[in-house]
Amino acid sequence: MNVNMAFNSSGEPASSLDEEARAWVHRLQSGQARGRDARLLSDWCARSAAHREAFARARQEWHDIAAVARTHDRLFPERRRRGAAVAVTAGVDPRRRWLLGAGMSAVGAAVVVAAVRPPLGLWPSWGEFAADYRTGIGEQSRVALADALDVTLNTRTSLSLRPAGGAEEGRRIQLIAGEIAVRRGPDALPLTVDIEGAQVLPGVGSVAVRRMAERCVVTCTEGAAVVLSEAGRLALRAGERVDVGAGGVGAVSAVDVAQALAWRRGVVAFSNTPLSEAVEEINRYRAGRVVLTSNALARHRLSGHFRIDALDEAIGQIEVLFGARVTRLPAGLVMLG
Repeated sequence: MNVNMAFNSSGEPASSLDEEARAWVHRLQSGQARGRDARLLSDWCARSAAHREAFARARQEWHDIAAVARTHDRLFPERRRRGAAVAVTAGVDPRRRWLLGAGMSAVGAAVVVAAVRPPLGLWPSWGEFAADYRTGIGEQSRVALADALDVTLNTRTSLSLRPAGGAEEGRRIQLIAGEIAVRRGPDALPLTVDIEGAQVLPGVGSVAVRRMAERCVVTCTEGAAVVLSEAGRLALRAGERVDVGAGGVGAVSAVDVAQALAWRRGVVAFSNTPLSEAVEEINRYRAGRVVLTSNALARHRLSGHFRIDALDEAIGQIEVLFGARVTRLPAGLVMLG
């Protein structure tokens, strides 16, 4: 008789998929995961709906552990410090830590944060893996949501389908990460795009929405669009953009539509762009990570058009134009100083 049977959060025996999903979560939080692991996990989740559901359950368990850990640490700060010391000096079996709720320490809480916000963006977050649609590095994809209503996903983009309140509300999606371009025809169903702190209602025409951490940029590239937030209703016309984030909705500004949609032509376009921002953009399309190690270098500005599939040419141009010292490391990591 097997007395070591594991159980899921509903009290039922855990399936082999549950155990595999938990192993994947442990791998992500171990500090040893690499870009290859992200691709393998993506393939694992794509095998079936059961695989995706098992990963979602494992993710939820860790979310629950994190909530308990925060409460425990707040109520018992002395135990938190002792627990962290024991974990560092004696080591903790991660399999037992999972079963015994070892998120009950600062170390456990930090593990959850690292999995939710992956360091250096070397692998997607839990939310991205659980998305209904997701693109990888350098990939783009078009999704037809309904007649005359489609969404194009840029690289490293994740979105989920969400239930609408009724037929009159049409379709509803949530942008988890990355960038999308929505095209809506005259006879298309209404669409609501949920973003950080607001909703975007595309009108007839097209609108681009980009999410960067806790900040979103909404750009109307054709026709009209509406942004709904606590501040009220904001109308955008073609060639206008607005920033939306935790601090509220920013001021409407003009934008170069051709440059804003350059990614749909397979191009990354810079126009007198601060190098710090240009490097952030390069990192969206390139495997690995480019890191600026010089504040002086970050203040330079870059202009040019570069093919998405050949962005090392941009790194070479930065080296030549600004005299940057380029150090190339394994896993696509590049240091610019």
